[in-house]
Amino acid sequence: NILKNGGFYMWKKNIAFAALSCSLLFTFPNLSHAEGLIHPKKELSKGAYSNFVKDAIVDKSVSYNSWLDVNSEDSFEKLEKEFPVPDKLMKVGSSDDSNKNYSVPSISYSIMAAASKGPVLKKGDFLVSNATSSAGLTGHAGIAISPSKVLHISGAGAHPDVLSTREWQDAYGIVKGQKENSNIKTNVYRIKSTKNAAKAADWAIKNYKDKKYKYKITTNLAKKNPTYCSKIVYQAYSSVKAVNYPSKHIATPYGLPSYLKKAQKLKGMGYL
Repeated sequence: NILKNGGFYMWKKNIAFAALSCSLLFTFPNLSHAEGLIHPKKELSKGAYSNFVKDAIVDKSVSYNSWLDVNSEDSFEKLEKEFPVPDKLMKVGSSDDSNKNYSVPSISYSIMAAASKGPVLKKGDFLVSNATSSAGLTGHAGIAISPSKVLHISGAGAHPDVLSTREWQDAYGIVKGQKENSNIKTNVYRIKSTKNAAKAADWAIKNYKDKKYKYKITTNLAKKNPTYCSKIVYQAYSSVKAVNYPSKHIATPYGLPSYLKKAQKLKGMGYL
């Protein structure tokens, strides 16, 4: 369960009714690039791989075995065992006007109350979601460029984009989980050095914000175009020499915490 303790225990039982009721009251943001949940098992066939290569989502330099390995070796369950996050809902920042008129659909008052007491998202935090929304790669990732903004690329046909943290919750976090009555959520991780984290975020802004780069999974972790979600996060932290090189030459969303060097003292902060 995403939320286990205290006032959250009855959340899953009441979600179907809450989602139906709230859907009539709130206006949802237009997330044109946000893709629906793709079941990992359906993505791992050789036929699926061939289609991804044909559609230029996976580069032909990535062999089927390599692609299969990176998608099957990592899992959200494994991530949560090795790099757990506390059972705390992150406080959604509101450092700019873009969040003021945005209402989070389906979030109960008890959850919003918990968020008001939770840790605040900080610039440079990176986000890992189990919403399998990046076509061709299991999981999704982004980097916070402020307490209220996340930079990412959503998948095939998309370019690097910036979402508010509330929009992220709706597409990749607990709001999506509520709407689908599922265990979707986003884990938030932070390195000890605030300075390095801010530098990593600044690198992502400078190199990816408003860029028309294409989405494609390749083994070239130095090149910026094409790119994919977890590659952006990896490159941002590589710019401050905070990560080790992935053994498979592909930086996966669920693998991101394991790439961080021990000296960075990575810490799980909570979830969105």
